[in-house]
Amino acid sequence: MIKYSYYKFNDREIAKLNTEISPDNWLNNIDWVNIYSDNRSEVLKSLPFTNLTEDIKQLILKPEDYLLTKTFYNIIIQNFVISKKTDINKSDYLTLIISQEFTICILPIDEEFDLKEEEIEHIKKQFTKIRIYYSYLLIKKILTQSTLNVSIARKKLYNIEQTMISSPDKITSSQVMTLFTQIWQLSEIVEEQYLGFNFFYNLMLNKNKEPDSDKLKEIIDSFSELSRITDRLEEKIESIRMHFMLIHQETSSHKINILTIIQAIFVPLTFLAGVYGMNFNNMPELSWKYAYFFVWGAFITLAIILLYYFKKNGWFE
Repeated sequence: MIKYSYYKFNDREIAKLNTEISPDNWLNNIDWVNIYSDNRSEVLKSLPFTNLTEDIKQLILKPEDYLLTKTFYNIIIQNFVISKKTDINKSDYLTLIISQEFTICILPIDEEFDLKEEEIEHIKKQFTKIRIYYSYLLIKKILTQSTLNVSIARKKLYNIEQTMISSPDKITSSQVMTLFTQIWQLSEIVEEQYLGFNFFYNLMLNKNKEPDSDKLKEIIDSFSELSRITDRLEEKIESIRMHFMLIHQETSSHKINILTIIQAIFVPLTFLAGVYGMNFNNMPELSWKYAYFFVWGAFITLAIILLYYFKKNGWFE
């Protein structure tokens, strides 16, 4: 399934075209097209470029392998990492194909980057270059989703911190490691976004000194702050992971101590039971009237003495 959104830029105006336009007519009729699809092979077939090299095809088909800006003749291709809405530690990819005539933006089918009316009105007040504004808006939407995912991760981290303080026994190793993995992968996504957008900015705008380039640089630099936040989250979850391991180790040591105490108590009792379980003819105690009760008394007394000794020396703590 492929969906298209077409835009035409006229001076400082943006018009969204509601009619279907074939790829052969993009050159003279549009300035920007969004292509929504999860099947990049189908997208590749629909592009209006002829004689695409194998390198260009791989850039489009496998964006995860090519996150740096690439230039081919008069075409610039840039893949960006974007955070998924449904899973904060999963990533997806957005591809910009920029030519002198128009820009193609390839997006996942479940993303939404179309302009709203209020956003179009905002252009007239803040920007002079429409293409830069649209790039700004695209980056801002990606930043917004990444910020939301980081907030979700922070909330999860806070909840697990509070549970660790109040009821550490309710935390499982699976919970800690899952959150550890999520935060680590989210941090990787944000870092790749920051690097990718900086490459894009330096190649596209820094040399030309466009009037609106500072606004674009400002929104890109926001990823740097977001990256610092995820770094702190990584440090916190690592601290929680180490704390959990210490608690788990202490709990395991306590259980081993209990088992050791039980074993220490039953070793002498087993010895006595073994002695008086022997079938020798000459065992004077067997003829005692109260021998059975005497042995039970010895068992209980010995167990009490050993329990007292272990408790006094802190084995139950």
